[in-house]
Amino acid sequence: MQTMTATGEYRMVAHDTPGDAERLALVAAKSQIHNVTADYLATVPVVQQLGLNQTEIRAYTVGLFEIDQYPARPAESESGTTLSVPVKIHLDPAVVARQLNGLMQNERAKTELMRIRDTLDAYFKELDDDRTRLAKTKEEADVKAILQHRRDVLTRIDTEEQFARTWTTLFSMREAAVPQGRAPQDKHGQSKEPARAPGNAEAHRKKGALLADQGRFDEALVEFHEALRLIPDLDRAHLGLGAALQGKGDLDGAIAEYQTVLKQHPNDAHAHNNLGSALQLKGDAPGAIAEYRKALESEPNDAVTHFNLGTALATNGKGQEAVEAYRTATRLDPDLFQAYFDLGGLLRDNNQPREAVSAFREYLRRAPDTPANRPFIEQARAYLDTVREQRRERLRQGTGP
Repeated sequence: MQTMTATGEYRMVAHDTPGDAERLALVAAKSQIHNVTADYLATVPVVQQLGLNQTEIRAYTVGLFEIDQYPARPAESESGTTLSVPVKIHLDPAVVARQLNGLMQNERAKTELMRIRDTLDAYFKELDDDRTRLAKTKEEADVKAILQHRRDVLTRIDTEEQFARTWTTLFSMREAAVPQGRAPQDKHGQSKEPARAPGNAEAHRKKGALLADQGRFDEALVEFHEALRLIPDLDRAHLGLGAALQGKGDLDGAIAEYQTVLKQHPNDAHAHNNLGSALQLKGDAPGAIAEYRKALESEPNDAVTHFNLGTALATNGKGQEAVEAYRTATRLDPDLFQAYFDLGGLLRDNNQPREAVSAFREYLRRAPDTPANRPFIEQARAYLDTVREQRRERLRQGTGP
C-alpha cells in the first residue's frame, strides 16, 4: 500500500470569501495529487506493462481514488492570506493496474475520461483567469459577475469529477475483482493479454484537432473519420470534422456535422456557436444570430460567442445591438483584441469619435504586432491620426477641442 500526499494553496485577493478560497485551495490540491499519483504510477512496472503514458494515466485515474481532505490552514503574510488544504490518497499499485486494465477494455470509458480530463484543465484555466480579473476589477457589477462565474465553474468541476467516478466504477471494478496473477478470460475461457496500444478514438480526435489548427484539413478529416469509426456518436469528433470541412470551404458538410450533434444534444453551446459561424459564412446572418443566441443561453459568459454575435448583428444592420455584444465580449475577456477593433469601427461609422478613439486605442494596446494584425493596426492608427489632426484644426480655428 502506498500513500500519496499533496497540499493545495490559494492566496486570497480582494472580494474573496473564506469559503470560496477553501474550495479553490481544495481544487488545487486535488489537481496536484492526481498529477503526483500519475507520475508515481508511470514508474510502477505492473502499470508500465499496460502501455499507458502519463497523460492517459492521469485521465483514467481521476475518479479512481478516495481523497482524504484535512482542515484548511490559513497563513498570514504581507501579501495577504493564503489558505492551504492538505489531501492524501492510499493506493495499492497492483489493484490500480487491474482497474486500469478494466477501463482500457472499454473505448467509451477511455474517451469520456479523456474528455473529462480536458474539460477539467479548461475549467482550471478559467479559475486562474477569474482570479486575475477579480484582482483588477473595481466595478461592483463586474465583481458580482466574476464571482458568480467562478462558483458556476466550481460546480461544473464537481459534476465532471462525479462523472469520472461513475465511469471508473462501471468499468474498473470488473477487472479489480480478478485475482492477482490470473489473467481475465474471454467468453470462450481463453486468457486475454492487457491491451498494449489500443485503438483510441479520443487520440484520433485530438490529432485531427491539432492538424486542423495547422490548416492541414485533409489529414484532419482522416483522423476525425477514424475517431467516428471507433465511436460513431463521439460528439467532439463530429464538431472537429465540421470545423475541418468548414476550413476546406465545405459549409454544407460542416452544417450537417454540427446538426448531428444538436440532434443528440440540443443545448450544446459549441455546436450552436459553430453552426452560427457556418451559417454566417453562407450569408445567413439571421440564422447565425439565432444560433449564437442559443449558444449563449447555455454559456452566457462565453466571450467569443458574444463577439461572433456582434459580427453577425453588424452584418445584419443591427449596429447598436452589435456594439453591446462587442462590449460584453471585451468585458468578459479584455484580451479579445479583435472585438475592440470591430467595436471601434462601428462607433466610428456611427459618428461617435470619442468612444471610437477609446476602442481603437485599446485595440492598439492589446493587439500583437503580427503580419495578420498589421492591416488592422494601420487602420486604427490612421483613424487616431485623423481625429488628432481634426482636433488640432478646430483649435486653430477656435471652434473648440
